[in-house]
Amino acid sequence: MAEKHIPLYLKEIYGDFYNKDKLSAWFDKNWVQTLLTLGNSKKLIRALLKEIYSGAKVLQLGCTFGRQMEETAAKIGVYGIYDILDISNIQLKRCKEKFDGLFPQVRYVQQNANMPLKKNYDVVILYMLLHEVPHRQKAKILQAALDSLKEGGKVVVIDYHKPAPWHPLRWPVKLFNRLYQPFAEILWDREVDTLVKDKSKYIWKKTLYFGRFYQKVVIQKKFSDEFAPQPPAY
Repeated sequence: MAEKHIPLYLKEIYGDFYNKDKLSAWFDKNWVQTLLTLGNSKKLIRALLKEIYSGAKVLQLGCTFGRQMEETAAKIGVYGIYDILDISNIQLKRCKEKFDGLFPQVRYVQQNANMPLKKNYDVVILYMLLHEVPHRQKAKILQAALDSLKEGGKVVVIDYHKPAPWHPLRWPVKLFNRLYQPFAEILWDREVDTLVKDKSKYIWKKTLYFGRFYQKVVIQKKFSDEFAPQPPAY
């Protein structure tokens, strides 16, 4: 049965992924994710894990398919906290069944990703999420992620980027996006930092992969004077 609280754009474009257990299970297969990321799934997950440390308090906005959440939970370890937020109860149920008994540090939150939790997280993850939502929602979701950070914490965005002009897959992927992922191409035309009104509060770092096809943007929240690390007293 379809979930009534799912936004209309998700129902119309990605409805089957959210509402059909068998299709979700199929997309959860590692080889499917390798295919959909043009062979870059492992590389992108490794890039994400570099930004996470054992014992961290981590929030992820949106359930994902494949091994990304499993490897993230393993990296955080049992002494950390891993909150997974999604608007879909069906997707949260899939994750609970997948991780039941394996990762006690994982907790689940049923909520729209455009609403901040404000729980002072060390890391907030947006893994292949922004390309799935309309432009206005991209900005709201990113701001919600930033508002959920502690001083010195960071948001990690892994998503599409405008590929290099010479890339042989540029035009096939562009056609695929026009047909099946209508919100993805905005990330070809706009930098992630343009989604944030006050960029000066954060330290920005971008890394590109696979001929600029994918990007990792790390956004670290600056310390205020009150919370800035103090030099040791001698």
